[in-house]
Amino acid sequence: MERVALVTGCGKPDGMGQAIARRLARDGMRVVVSDVEPTGIANDDQRGQRPPEGWAGVETLVAQLEEAGSSAHAVFGDISVEADARRMVSEAVETYGRLDVLVNNAAAPQTDDRADIEDVPVETFDRIVAVNLRGTYLMCLAAVPVMRAQRYGRIVNIASMAGLEALPSATAYSASKAGVLGFTRALAMDVGAWNITANAVCPGLVWTSRGRFGVSSPEAEAQQRARFEESIVMSRVGLPEDIAAAVGYLAAEDAGYVTAQEIPVNGGGISVFPRPRP
Repeated sequence: MERVALVTGCGKPDGMGQAIARRLARDGMRVVVSDVEPTGIANDDQRGQRPPEGWAGVETLVAQLEEAGSSAHAVFGDISVEADARRMVSEAVETYGRLDVLVNNAAAPQTDDRADIEDVPVETFDRIVAVNLRGTYLMCLAAVPVMRAQRYGRIVNIASMAGLEALPSATAYSASKAGVLGFTRALAMDVGAWNITANAVCPGLVWTSRGRFGVSSPEAEAQQRARFEESIVMSRVGLPEDIAAAVGYLAAEDAGYVTAQEIPVNGGGISVFPRPRP
């Protein structure tokens, strides 16, 4: 049987969403890709930047997937809005007749939430939680009845190491991602008897536009990346494909006995100690 996957947050050319969609398509799934806008919403410090030549967002991704021999379809909507979440799931089912895999990858852009708690506006906190946590809940709320009727499903929620570990100037983000982890564990209890798994992937530093927040120039980017690579155990930053590989495993039929888990994908984390090198 050809499985069907819905992946949210696929509009950015260097984002985790597009890499996850490509991985699942390569694994033989029909893929529905989504975002709130064709090219997603940029961080505050990256507003106005033009995407690479030839990239028009999720529709470009669909064209590339189809050119590679896969079947793909694009939907648009705000995951924090119940009607949009239900419509995106319904459109996926109407297009392909079923929904086997849901990957909740979409997340709120980085704005004035990356600050000391005294400097984070209440409305900003609410928006981060609305997208990252409420959006994950709403997409699952729409997808679970479909998966229960099929007696099959794989739900993968993209959380963060910030939900597991302390991170400065990130109270809203950390709270939202910790909430995703608690939600995922509880969801797994609710749906396991229907052969539905629910797991969370916790990325560390991934070198996407989100991971480069606050970097002002190519020179500053190179310097910051080198600093991170000096401290990460694997001596490199994460790539979208690293996250996609973990999602690909959890989304597979063979992973049916893995549920309620939090999978760190962080290159071993950051170490302050010197390490042997080749």
